[in-house]
Amino acid sequence: MCEHATMCVKTETPERAPVKRIRTVSKQQGEKKMTKEDIVKQIIKDVGGSENINNAWHCMTRLRFDLKDEKKVDYAALEKTPKVVGTKYQSNQLQVVIGTDVADYYAPLAKELGLDEANQGGTSEKKGAVSLFMDTVSGVFGPIVPAIAGAGMIKGLMAGLVALNVISNQTDTYLVIDMIASGVFTFLPFFVAASAARIFKTNQYLAIAIAATLQFPTMTNAVAEGSISAFRLFGILPVPVFNYAGTVIPIIFAVLALSYIYRWVDKLLPQVLRTVFTPTISLFVAGILTLTVIGPISIHLGNLLAAGVAGLFTISPVLAGIVVGAIRPIAIFTGLHHAMTPIALQNFANQGYDMLMPMMFMANMAITGATAAIYFKVKTKEEKSIILSSAVSGLLGITEPALFGILSKYKKAFIAATVGSSVASAFISFFGVRIYGYILSSIFSLPAYIGEYFVYAVLGIILAIGLSFAMSWFLVPNQAAEGDRYTNEVDLHAVTHGEYVPLEDVPDEVFSTKMMGEGYAIESQDGQIFAPVSGEVTTVFPSKHAVGIKTQNGVEVLVHMGIDTVSLGGQGFDVFVKAGEQVTPQTKLAQMDLPYIKQQGKETMVIVLITNMDRVQQFSGSTDLEGRHQAGALLEKVVLNA
Repeated sequence: MCEHATMCVKTETPERAPVKRIRTVSKQQGEKKMTKEDIVKQIIKDVGGSENINNAWHCMTRLRFDLKDEKKVDYAALEKTPKVVGTKYQSNQLQVVIGTDVADYYAPLAKELGLDEANQGGTSEKKGAVSLFMDTVSGVFGPIVPAIAGAGMIKGLMAGLVALNVISNQTDTYLVIDMIASGVFTFLPFFVAASAARIFKTNQYLAIAIAATLQFPTMTNAVAEGSISAFRLFGILPVPVFNYAGTVIPIIFAVLALSYIYRWVDKLLPQVLRTVFTPTISLFVAGILTLTVIGPISIHLGNLLAAGVAGLFTISPVLAGIVVGAIRPIAIFTGLHHAMTPIALQNFANQGYDMLMPMMFMANMAITGATAAIYFKVKTKEEKSIILSSAVSGLLGITEPALFGILSKYKKAFIAATVGSSVASAFISFFGVRIYGYILSSIFSLPAYIGEYFVYAVLGIILAIGLSFAMSWFLVPNQAAEGDRYTNEVDLHAVTHGEYVPLEDVPDEVFSTKMMGEGYAIESQDGQIFAPVSGEVTTVFPSKHAVGIKTQNGVEVLVHMGIDTVSLGGQGFDVFVKAGEQVTPQTKLAQMDLPYIKQQGKETMVIVLITNMDRVQQFSGSTDLEGRHQAGALLEKVVLNA
């Protein structure tokens, strides 16, 4: 995170270093409204123009410039620019203090200067491939959840009515209602494309055009007829024929590719040609790439998964249960689960029964159990409503709403669902649970198991739901009560064990002059950093030295560990939370390696700031805060505006 107030001070020794220049800006009322792009252009001009900039990056709150000649900076003009809170030149860097929304201004700055938009002055935070993928899918599916949840509920209820023989799936009534419910899932690539374009910052309508390419009647008819395996582009390049209805992975990667292609083409073409030829070339190239490479690879991954599952059954059904149960949730998540269906159908044809579908049943129940636990963890009526409908849909065999809308956000609950699915699948496999006909994996499917294996199927369901529910219950923290967001007070706790330092004494003027907000600092004694408030983690800076938290009533709090520690690139810090997680003053955010940080000549005090002071009416603490405090001790009582 930007070195809010401290991140920008480069201390040469552990002692507090003098600052060469610090300017606090006071804006005049009635100044002309400027866009972010206008502000960025003005800043570039005031620092001596793009030709005077060797490099630029940002930390938690500041734009940082490596300049060729500091004398060319027009500080008077720079200080009058809207959004510029302060300026400082130190350690051969010009630091322009913007605030916690500095990233919103760095993006247009990077575009103007032709820099990497992800440059944050530190090494990127490394995420596992699965975690990164889930974060992306969570962002993509967030806006789509209402459509998926609504359609999933209708589809699940209809499946239940069919299973109970209340309605026939051959009636016009069923067919009409099924159109309403199944349309979302059949044409899911369109929804995903529109949302992914927002995540990957590319043209939304071109993204939808790629989805339309995948599901154009020429392709779908060829799949239905089965007459050809591939078209020939230019007579030589094969375009494999596949069914992309309801898939997720192909379109996500297609839109990701489109975003790069579009930017590359737009940058390459002269301005006069961009309006017409940028979308033309981008759509053509991305479309061909999707049809010939991205789409087929995604389908082949599913086929590879199916072959692997079939091979496991030849080794050991229990081993197959462990593996299939573990990968089934992520397979549904990626759309690769359809590859398992042909295996089940082939088993019915060859053996008269199948042991794979009961595992799919266990996975659905585990997903339902994990989702149900989240219902008791959240407090807002809106979230409870979505979670309840998603859990019911899962119980009825439609798990997409739960996976995409809930478990992609609560990753610990997703892990719980995976474990519950794996254990329950291994359990039923050990006792040989099987099914003798294809049926939707919902709670209404249970009568199909009546017979020799019925008891074990029931126990498997209890195990799947119970284990995933229990694990989610213990792994996922409680959210604050819904009413808490309407209180007008926030308690600010000690962020670590150590000596209290008034904000005015912090050796970084961006903090000490309170240009970024009110707060306090503590000289940590043990390096253990805890959340100073209850709320949601909004940001973890890639260099791990800063964490942003937002309380239920909208107070934005920055925890800044050390001074100028962004330059350490994450060394000396271990962070234990991620954006989107709920925290309390008992939640450990991070661990600082104090000896290492001091060896690098950096201050180790931890600064806590309220960065949106416009929400605050009164900031008052105990009568005597000097001295040593235990982590979690109440320090300040913040009174908010009505």
